[in-house]
Amino acid sequence: MEANPTDGAEIVREAYELITGPRQAAYSHPADDYGRTARIFNAITGYNLATEEAILFMLAVKLSRLHHEIDTAQWLPDNTRDAIGYLGCLHMLRHRDHVFLQNFETNASESHRFKTGESHGSA
Repeated sequence: MEANPTDGAEIVREAYELITGPRQAAYSHPADDYGRTARIFNAITGYNLATEEAILFMLAVKLSRLHHEIDTAQWLPDNTRDAIGYLGCLHMLRHRDHVFLQNFETNASESHRFKTGESHGSA
C-alpha cells in the first residue's frame, strides 16, 4: 500500500481548531490574550515586549523544544502543532491589526472629507 502524500498534514487542522475553537473561547482572540501576556511580562521584567513579540517568544519556546526533539531522536507532535498554532495566532493578530488600520484610515478619510466639504468624487 502506498503512503498518502498528505499524511501528517492533519496537524495543521488540529492547530487551527485549537486557536479558533476552545482556546479562543477560553482565552479570547490572540491579540487580547497575548496583549495581556506582554503586559504581565513587561510588569515583571521592566522590558517593553510588544504583543507580536509575546507570540514570537512562545514560538521560540516551541522551536527550542523541536530542536531538542531532533537532538534526542524524540517525536512529540504537540510541539509541532503548537508551533503551527503560534504562527496562526501571529497571523490572526496581524490580520486584525491590518483590518483595524484599514478601517481607521477609511474613517479618517471620510472625516476629512466631511470637515473640508469634499465630495466622495474629489481627490
